[in-house]
Amino acid sequence: MSSTLKRILAAVLILAALYFMPFVTVKGTDDVNRTWRVPFGTWFTGKTDSSVTFSGVRSAYALAKDSENALHSGEETKCYGKTYYYLKDSDISLEGYETAGGIPASVTFHFQKGNACAGWTGDDEVAWELGAIKDADMTIDPQKAADDLQWFVIVDGKALNPGIYNDFSRLVKQGVYSILRTMVVENGSVKLIDIQLLENPEIQKVGDNEQEAYYRVTVRTKDEVTETSYTRYSETAEVTPRTVSVYEKDAEGIEHETVLFEYAVQ
Repeated sequence: MSSTLKRILAAVLILAALYFMPFVTVKGTDDVNRTWRVPFGTWFTGKTDSSVTFSGVRSAYALAKDSENALHSGEETKCYGKTYYYLKDSDISLEGYETAGGIPASVTFHFQKGNACAGWTGDDEVAWELGAIKDADMTIDPQKAADDLQWFVIVDGKALNPGIYNDFSRLVKQGVYSILRTMVVENGSVKLIDIQLLENPEIQKVGDNEQEAYYRVTVRTKDEVTETSYTRYSETAEVTPRTVSVYEKDAEGIEHETVLFEYAVQ
């Protein structure tokens, strides 16, 4: 084989490798000079308010592999059940990407402006999984709420699924940050009660007393939604009816009880 043919073959192999194989990511800029981490060999070709596109002469497979690495150039944050990658220098949160084949192939990065998870805490994540109490369906059949939604349901003083409450109580005793939604149905009237053990307590100042309130209680009735934080939570056991209460202290440090609900085990 001649040296010229060898050189041609080597060049072909190199070009094939560059086209098909993942390579490296480099810095790229868009039309307003924002900096992005992009696959090698691509250039800016378009944008919208929530996306930016770079194109190149490499395969869509190679661009996808490099784009996955490009995402991780940002700080990984999680909120609202999603994962974002925050680029501090550009103040942008990457949500993901998609590639398109062709000549040239392209990759489009999707993003939100700013830090999508700013102010988000583990307590928000726990509450988000349950859903906002204001959006809950108060007309749902109690048995369906107990079976399908895993709410703790009390109908006319009797618990339909006491195991749900027992699971929550055990988590709280173990110090696991968790939340319980209780549906109380009394003579056809419905009330929803959320109890959440917080990782980040509310600091309450009552008179000269400063205290940490680790329990957030949100109550929804037909007419309103109220939210209050409490310093302590307790329950009675092996009695009928069982009582679940929370407590707060006044300016003199005296503790006051609020009964959230009572229930009997069927």
